[in-house]
Amino acid sequence: MKTKTIPFIVAALASSAACSLFAEDVIADEATEMIPTEHKLFSFNAFADIETAYICRGHVWDTRPYSAQYAAAEADLEKFGILEASIWTQSAMSGDGTSSRMSRYAYAEADYLLRYYYDIDIAEGWRLRNGVGRQWVTNPGYVGGRTLCDWQALQVLNTPWITPYWRLRVIRKPIDETFWCIGVKRTFEIIDKLTFTIDFFGDLGDRRHYQNLYGPKPSGHDYRGGLKDLTLVGRLDYAVVEHVNIFAFVGQFCLVSDDARDAVKGMHVPEAKRDLTFGGVGVAVEF
Repeated sequence: MKTKTIPFIVAALASSAACSLFAEDVIADEATEMIPTEHKLFSFNAFADIETAYICRGHVWDTRPYSAQYAAAEADLEKFGILEASIWTQSAMSGDGTSSRMSRYAYAEADYLLRYYYDIDIAEGWRLRNGVGRQWVTNPGYVGGRTLCDWQALQVLNTPWITPYWRLRVIRKPIDETFWCIGVKRTFEIIDKLTFTIDFFGDLGDRRHYQNLYGPKPSGHDYRGGLKDLTLVGRLDYAVVEHVNIFAFVGQFCLVSDDARDAVKGMHVPEAKRDLTFGGVGVAVEF
């Protein structure tokens, strides 16, 4: 699962958790004087997982298991914001019934991202993260694979209760489309070192996004665009030792747009799915 929908969402959850400042206050004396910890200029986070299906941009691209790897480095410039550089790759783990578009299995896709964040403290426990970025999506393992370049904008509102968020992707070359992801999530602490996160989001696209995914509409009319799919994900994280945690997740993907459901119904390929239950397991590190 990613921001490109699920694989993108699995990659976005890991990145968002690792983008925290890893700083806390300590009690210095009996008067409870608060002293901030030493500022950490550079940080690193990564994960590797195995997932049951590859879902991206609100579309099922592969229904065979695959392995994803992600790594990101950050520079915390304090009052000037945060710079991040990351890479995400995926490799199919089976050639049996795999995507009709795939021509090779190892590192079929590699995505590179540069992003800038700026956080605004609104009130105690309330922080608004603003981000802009540039992403390069390369598809060397797919037939006719092209490199997609998109601009991104996002906002994440961290509150003591829920975390609403949105992300916009604008692609102009080699295809032209605009794509949104809007969602809300919340993390619960079950016991010490064990948390459960529930994430609910929807993907929206303009009519060009539909056209690029599904081709011309059979009726000859234009696609309507708008809300295309909804996804619900539940994820468990367990901190094995400091800086290392393992995770497992399960989710349900569902196309809700009539245009999208009709288009996928007419596809005669293994990955033509309108509804799909998926899951995965992995390990994440941060320093």
